[in-house]
Amino acid sequence: MSGFVKFIVNRMNQKWGEDCEYFDQEDYKAISHAYWENFSHEVLTVEMSEAETSALIARCRKENVTVNSALAAAFAGAQSFVEGEKPYHAKLVVAASLRDRIPNPSGEGMGFYAGDVELIFKYNQKKGFWENARLFQKKFLPKYTNKTLFGTILNWLYLDPTIFEAMNFKKLGGLVSSNSLRYKKLTAFSRKDDVVLRILKRDQLESLDVKHWGTAITNLGRLDFPKNYGALELDRLIMQPGGGIPLVNVNLVLGAVTCAGKLSLAIEYAEEAVDIVTMKQIKAKALDFLLGDHNDF
Repeated sequence: MSGFVKFIVNRMNQKWGEDCEYFDQEDYKAISHAYWENFSHEVLTVEMSEAETSALIARCRKENVTVNSALAAAFAGAQSFVEGEKPYHAKLVVAASLRDRIPNPSGEGMGFYAGDVELIFKYNQKKGFWENARLFQKKFLPKYTNKTLFGTILNWLYLDPTIFEAMNFKKLGGLVSSNSLRYKKLTAFSRKDDVVLRILKRDQLESLDVKHWGTAITNLGRLDFPKNYGALELDRLIMQPGGGIPLVNVNLVLGAVTCAGKLSLAIEYAEEAVDIVTMKQIKAKALDFLLGDHNDF
């Protein structure tokens, strides 16, 4: 970390230490209950056959893009076509594994071995899909570095961990019902102007009414699990991605994994942010991009 960043982080820790709040399991139960009382998550799946998966991989190789780049461009583009261009459509975040990037690989160890790349990519509707995919990859690859992927995590390692833990209480405390025994404490904290609120405002994540990203992608890649287990056969694997922030702050979260020769996608979204009809149209348009006969000239 630079000296300036260390100074800022130390200042945050000092401010938090002077006026920190502590939360327990009952507080966590209260905000969890409040969240699910106000928001509903839905999931649409895409289950490609082996033939479709192989065809997509072959087409990506032909077009000189990765499958991940094709997925990102497809869902970013599909949203702008279906919903009309919105400011958040161009904001994407792509998760990446850090397990093989650290000096001592984590192997099967449990932990938060993940980073992400945030970027701005505006789908150009005047260009073909595969050209857009190549443009996305051109912007993405220079950011797909250790410096980017470890940067945010490095900051959090120096920051008091209770600040990170307090963020959900700051964002969700205002949802707690007045009938809750923790209403007074959590509501007061959600309204308090402190270092936690300032961090959220810096990242434009303080509100539940604003979409921060159009697409968030987590791709586990190809998992070489055995296909046969005695009398049982593994047909496919589907991964529900989840997220580190309330789902209403993103239009959709895409979880991808290839297993048993088949690519499976899970599209997770909040009903309060996108309706089911619109999301099904986005799904159909994205699949048309990925599997349709699109030739760029």
